Amino acid sequence: MKNVKAYEQKLRGGAVVTLESDKASVQIAPASGFKVFSVIYNNRQMLMPTATPFEGSAANGIPVLFPFPNRTKDARYSFGGHDCVIAKNGQERIIHGLMIDEPFAYSYGVTENSAWCTGVASITPDKEYFASYPFPCTLRLTYTLSEGKLRLDYKVTNDGMETLPYGIAIHPYFNKFEGGEDITITVPVDSYYEAEKCFPSGKLLPAEGDFDLRPAEEKKGLSGLLSKDFAYSKHTVASYFLDTVYHGLSEKKQALVHYEKLGLTLALRASDDFQNMVVFTPPMLPGFCLENQTNATDYINLHNAGCPDACLQTVPGGQTKGGYIEVTVHED
Repeated sequence: MKNVKAYEQKLRGGAVVTLESDKASVQIAPASGFKVFSVIYNNRQMLMPTATPFEGSAANGIPVLFPFPNRTKDARYSFGGHDCVIAKNGQERIIHGLMIDEPFAYSYGVTENSAWCTGVASITPDKEYFASYPFPCTLRLTYTLSEGKLRLDYKVTNDGMETLPYGIAIHPYFNKFEGGEDITITVPVDSYYEAEKCFPSGKLLPAEGDFDLRPAEEKKGLSGLLSKDFAYSKHTVASYFLDTVYHGLSEKKQALVHYEKLGLTLALRASDDFQNMVVFTPPMLPGFCLENQTNATDYINLHNAGCPDACLQTVPGGQTKGGYIEVTVHED
């Protein structure tokens, strides 16, 4: 592939690593939780525009959430004999974990057909927030940009002897462009988590009515190379407010964002550990989210309560576990 590049710039807010291909440009802020804050495809900004690209939060860009994606009730949980309060910099964190504002060491480069950037950060006993998550570990993230595809690979290495619990997710804010009336979202699963005030009851409900994001028709045996080859749901971004966690994804299923006016589809596929997806369509913002997520909201407490669908991930002492998420672009 021609014109593959990876390079670094020192800006006022921090270092930025840019990955470029013929049609795409991706910018990463390693010191801000290794967050992607810009994805340009065919000269269009595909992420919700932001004036604060170096903000270490889930308010923009594509932050990576670890080890507590989404919410933890009262910022408290118990695991392996540890009773923990999730806090960082002296403040309790009920949402999105500990690494969202963590600085990552990084490297970058190119191959014949791709550009890549790897970030590494560790949770160690010397960290002021270690009591919040007393499981020493190393998180390794790699973004790879190739023709028509952006892929995130993650690895969690348990640097201790106890079993380590974790969840991981991305939180991408996609651009609504002109409001979202022509953008359909498709999530091919049959159920979602019943919730009250954003916390799950432990019960799964059928994805029906306004919560049904399944394809409106079946298309089988097609190449999937063009937007018109996909079957989409009838749910547009602007049609109904959702802040909902869906369950039942696998590597064989992909979620879709279809931009009718642009003739463009983004297909989100992930490894089997990412069974869940959060769909967030806030009417007050110029962006919306489809968030591949390994776990249910409040997953450790839900697991401790006996919920079979908490989707707790674990890594034995001294071992490594990983997975991937990839976004592929399809044009008409």
